[in-house]
Amino acid sequence: MKSIFSLDRTALAKSIAIQFGELKSVLRAEVIYREIYKDKHSSRAPFFGLSEEVKKWLNESYSFDYPIEIIDLDSSKQDGSVKFIMRLKRDGRLVESVLIPELGRLTQCISTQVGCAQACRFCQTGRMGLARNLEIDEIIGQIMEAERWRQDNLTHETAKYKRITNVVYMGMGEPLDNLDNVVESTNILCDNKGLNFSPNKVTISTVGLLPQLDKVLTSTKVAVALSLHSPYNAERSKIMPVNTRHSITDVVEVLRKHSQQGSRRSFMIQYTLLRGINDTSAHASELVSLLQGISVKINLIPLNEHEGAAYRRPDLGRVFAFQQELKKAGMVATVRLSKGRDIQAACGQLIKDKVK
Repeated sequence: MKSIFSLDRTALAKSIAIQFGELKSVLRAEVIYREIYKDKHSSRAPFFGLSEEVKKWLNESYSFDYPIEIIDLDSSKQDGSVKFIMRLKRDGRLVESVLIPELGRLTQCISTQVGCAQACRFCQTGRMGLARNLEIDEIIGQIMEAERWRQDNLTHETAKYKRITNVVYMGMGEPLDNLDNVVESTNILCDNKGLNFSPNKVTISTVGLLPQLDKVLTSTKVAVALSLHSPYNAERSKIMPVNTRHSITDVVEVLRKHSQQGSRRSFMIQYTLLRGINDTSAHASELVSLLQGISVKINLIPLNEHEGAAYRRPDLGRVFAFQQELKKAGMVATVRLSKGRDIQAACGQLIKDKVK
């Protein structure tokens, strides 16, 4: 049975129209969307405004069960972050998702794949290899499950927020390797009759796959974060094998093209600082040259070390010196001291390769 959480509102309305005709199909889809997303009801929901015939068809045609469930979690004693271990009901595979409370907002970092094929040298998930893509409902289900957990744990730090305010596709996997499902999931996230996230509160992170990056920038309004990590092609290829296929020069030109076409997006550049590798003054200067003329915000991330890591975290003095060099050149640059490091929930630390 198909999951109701795999359909955007347009697809749901079409399905209703095929069965009952176009009259009222759009309105009926709105009723269903409101109750499953805003009111968080299951198939036992009253679905006010729908006939008994439509309700019967709906419950016989679609599953209203979440396709994913929380089976374990770790809660940070340092900053209130929560790392969920979630089981995919279709095959028992595990993924991780993180809730991050910070500065008046509550961000959820969600996964798009079980594992990852990109094999970035500093990332735990890259060591897993790729098992499979997540389906649309499994992506959406992470948010639904996290919200359900918050409502059941009202004494937790994350429960003081009215809702999850931001979603970042920065968990396990490369989102653009699962392009169609990711784009469809953003349609559900940003639907004002559904989960109702503003597009600028949703961020897709990518290592820079082409032509997928161009498609995301053309077909969605969500924010985009590029994992750059070195301004030099040869060095970036050592850190990130994807660069041998899609050079940073070519990827940045895609951002430049959209910037020059009048896009109002300000792109985020993710730059993980590795001690003695990519944290020198020469790197800062080359980074400025590479990104000149593009509206970007550079997010500097001191490496989150993990077992088996081939690189080391630079000291904070070097991190802030690198930031100042960028700012002196007119760039917007911030330092992100990742939340959840004590529970292995920070960027580059997510890894789950067991099946339960």
